[in-house]
Amino acid sequence: MKISTVLLAALLASLLVIGPGEVTEQTPPLTPDNGARTNLSPRPPEPPSSEVASGDLAPDFAYQGDDNRWRRLHDLLLQGPVVLVFGADQATLVAIEHERDAILRLGAFPVALLDMRNRYAWAIAKRLSLRYLVIPDSRRVIAAQFNIVDASTQQTVPAWFVVDRGGRVRSLKRGALPREGFSKVVATALGLPSPAAEVPAGH
Repeated sequence: MKISTVLLAALLASLLVIGPGEVTEQTPPLTPDNGARTNLSPRPPEPPSSEVASGDLAPDFAYQGDDNRWRRLHDLLLQGPVVLVFGADQATLVAIEHERDAILRLGAFPVALLDMRNRYAWAIAKRLSLRYLVIPDSRRVIAAQFNIVDASTQQTVPAWFVVDRGGRVRSLKRGALPREGFSKVVATALGLPSPAAEVPAGH
C-alpha cells in the first residue's frame, strides 16, 4: 500500500512539473499515423505591419491554382522573377497577354491577381485566352499582405510589384498600372535591356 502511495505521489508531481499538454522527450511527434491532419490549405501569413517597399522581401503568400492545389509565391519564383499585377481590368489583362512573350524573354513571368471568386477569375482567363497565371483573391487576403486594400472601400488598389528570384521586391507602384508597357517596367526593375515589344495603344 505504501508503494502505491509513493507511485501516485510521484505521478502527480511529474504532472505538476510538466503541466497538461506540454511536450516531453517521450511525447511522440505528430505524424499521419498518430492523428496529425495533413494536406490542409495553408493559412496565409498576417499582413505586414508596414508597407512593402522596394528592397523588402515580398510576402510569401499562399494561392490556389486552377487545379485546386495550394502553392506559395516561392514556388513561382523557382521559375524566375515575377511581375504581380493587382486590380487589372479586362483591357489591362489583354495588354499583359500581348506583352507576355516579351516578358518571358526577360526571364520573368506575369501574374494577375483578381478581386473575384475562383470560378469567375478562371472563366475570364479562359474567355480572354490568357496564357499566364491568374490568381483569384476575392477576400483580398493577398492584397492585404501587400498593403493595397483601400481602407474606406475595402477594394484592391491597382498596383504592380516586380519580385526577383530571391523574393525581393525590385520595383513597385501603388494606385496605377503602367502605361508605358509591362515589359519595360520589368526590364527596368531587373536592370535588363528593354525588349522591342509592341504595346497596345492606350496602355
